[in-house]
Formats: sequence, C-alpha cells, structure tokens
Amino acid sequence: MTALVAVGAHAEPVEPTGQPPAAAPEISDLAAGRLLVQAGRFEDALVFLKQAQPANEEEAIERHFLLGAVYMRLRQPREAAEQYEAILVIRPDLTRVRLELARAHYAAGQDDKAKYHFQLSLGDRLPSSVESAVESFLNAIDARKRWSAHVSIAALPETNAVRRTDRETVQIGGATFRLNEDAREASGIGTQLSAGGAYFPTVGDGLRGHFALSTAAKLYEQSAWNDIALVGKAGLTRLFEGGSASGGVQVGRRWQGTAGFQSSVGPWARVDYRLSNRTRVGANTNADYRKHDERDDLDGWRISLNPIVRYVLDSQTVLEAGPQFELVEARTDHRSSRLAGLGVGVSRAFENGITASLSASAQLNGYRGEDPLFEKTREDRIGWLSVRVLHRSLQLSGFAPYVGYTYERSTSNIPLHDYENHGAILGLTREF
Repeated sequence: MTALVAVGAHAEPVEPTGQPPAAAPEISDLAAGRLLVQAGRFEDALVFLKQAQPANEEEAIERHFLLGAVYMRLRQPREAAEQYEAILVIRPDLTRVRLELARAHYAAGQDDKAKYHFQLSLGDRLPSSVESAVESFLNAIDARKRWSAHVSIAALPETNAVRRTDRETVQIGGATFRLNEDAREASGIGTQLSAGGAYFPTVGDGLRGHFALSTAAKLYEQSAWNDIALVGKAGLTRLFEGGSASGGVQVGRRWQGTAGFQSSVGPWARVDYRLSNRTRVGANTNADYRKHDERDDLDGWRISLNPIVRYVLDSQTVLEAGPQFELVEARTDHRSSRLAGLGVGVSRAFENGITASLSASAQLNGYRGEDPLFEKTREDRIGWLSVRVLHRSLQLSGFAPYVGYTYERSTSNIPLHDYENHGAILGLTREF
C-alpha cells in the first residue's frame, strides 16, 4: 500500500520503506518540569519535579531551584526555603540562591533567618537595583518584627569547671599555705541550657514595645557548682532608616549552687545602624545595681559598654570586632574593678551546610583597692578562645547540631586567681 504526504495542495505518493516510524524522543522529568514552569503550570510541574532523578550535581541544583520557585508560586514559602537551603549546602557561594532563600524566609515570617541571609548577600557585588531591594526588605523586617525566640541545650565537659587555680600552695605574708581540694581546680561535665523570647508590640509609627525574658543555666552533678540566671527586660524601640535604638529597664536574678546569690535592676540601651551595605555598627550598654543575698560587701553598680562593628566580607564570611568595657562598684574597694578588652570573631559558611565560627578576646581587669590578705592590688589578664561548628542541614525537629571547643586562661598577680580551663561542647540549637 502507498502512503500519502501532503505537499501544498497535492498529495504525492511515498513508497513504504519497510521500517517502523521513528519514536518521539523521550523527555526527562526534569525537562518536563522546566517546561511546565515556563508555561506557568506549577501544579503539574511539581509532580514531575518531585519524581525527577538528577544525573549530576548541576541537575540536582536546577531541580531544587525549580522546586523552590514552584513552592513560592504555590504560596508554600517554608517548603521553598528547604529547597534553597539544599542548594546552599552544596554551593554556599551562590548569592542568587541566598537571595531567594532570604525572600522565602521573609514570606514565611521567619524574619531573623531572612535578615541573616539578606545581610550575607550584601557581601557580594550586587546590581544597584538588587541592593535597593535588599535594603527595602531589611527595613520591612525591622518594621514588622513582633517576636523572636531561641533555645539550645548542650553537654559541656570542662577540665576546670570551677575556674580555680591548680596550685597546691600559696604564699601569704611570707608564709606558705596548702590549699584544700575545695579551693583548687576540678573537672566536670555540665549541662548548658539557654532559652529566651521577645515580643515587640506596635506602640506608634516607628515605635515598638520591647519585652524580653531569657535564662541561662549550667547544671552539674555537683549541685554546688550550678549557676542559673534569669533576666527580664521592658522598654521601647525606635525604628529609623537603616537601624534602630532601644532602651528600658531590666531586672535579673541569679542562683549559685542551691541558693540565691544576687538580684539586680537598672537601665539598658542598645543601638544598631547599617553604615553601608557591608558594614553595621552597634553598641549595648547596661547599668544595673546588684544586691547579694549573703555578701553585702559585693553590693554595688555594674556598668558595661560593648560597641561592635560587623563587616560582611563576602556572601559566606562575616567579621566582627569591638572593645569591651566594664566597671564594677562594691562596698569594699578591693572588690571594685575596671575591665577593658577587645573581642574579634569570624564566621564562614562552607559546603554541606556547615558554618564555622572563631571568636577570641583579651581582657585586662584591675581592682581598685589592695587585697587585705595578699597586701597587693589585684590585676588579672584574661584570654578566651572559642571555635564552633554548626551543621544547618542536619536537623532534628528544627534543631541544628553544633560542636565546639573553648579555652580560657587567667593570669593574675595574686596566684590564687590563676586558672586555665579547656572545654568541649556538643549541643542542639534553634531559632524561631
């Protein structure tokens, strides 16, 4: 039989070849999903993209990106954020993806996470129009922020949990005295807990209330080593272009061992300002009067000031630095002190969802009066180092695991206050 093929207005005979007609080329699920996204058929695209099997890393990235775009169009920003996070686990240098992740967190109301990624993205070279859009998002986040919360729990083994000297003897007035075990270093494994929440109701145009409650605790098998603190704040926050200023009153309560140790009350203030796309400056200050349950010689004001500069080096790296100042007044001069120091830190995002941070500080703490026992004015030099690695892509009910190491060293002209402490930390943390 002869087949017919239409040519113009005529039908020309075509002799059969004896071969079956060529099969239509197969299209992959990923390609089908891509075409359906371009056609605006997002529900259908979702079906194909979910079942797609990427052949390589490039296809895996494209699949996650298309799924993120589809979920955003379907108004499921939390699911979209999961897809963009999966890309940054593989390629943390992709600023375009980081911007989409920030936008997804913003749409989901996860403003702290959105702000973090928007600020990191500013470390890259962005077109001016994109920079303006990021600034608008950051301003909108500050304007609409209503609440935040965090919680973490960790195991904390330390070589010198009590921060005491390792010396067996000390010299007092030319005589040698042997220290008993309760006055010397001791190792231990503690449980470290921290949690907090804040609420920012609207008071007026550009004015928010500020109410916060936080707690931090170190708990040990030896209950005499326990240290628990609870702090509450109330105040106001004024929002302005590029930053905010806050202030109010805070109250605190601290327990050591199994008994109350200290109560405090006083004003606090904080300012934060975006100096440029890459640079933020800020400062925290507190002035609280501390009253001790059983040591009235320690009663008095404590005033602290901590300015800080935060610089986004690139879309993966953040640098921080700032001086530290503290003034402690007490009823007895040898309990009053003045502290000055400097702290620095760097944080970098790596592949596989890992973020590593390194922090260090050096402090000089001098006391006002002569110690009556050692007959000299005490002066301490304190160094502190911390390394922490957070794995964002490994999560348990929203909690991300982290591990770390800390080192602390105090060198004093009164040997009783010399100590050294090494600590490891293994924990879970979550921000809301």
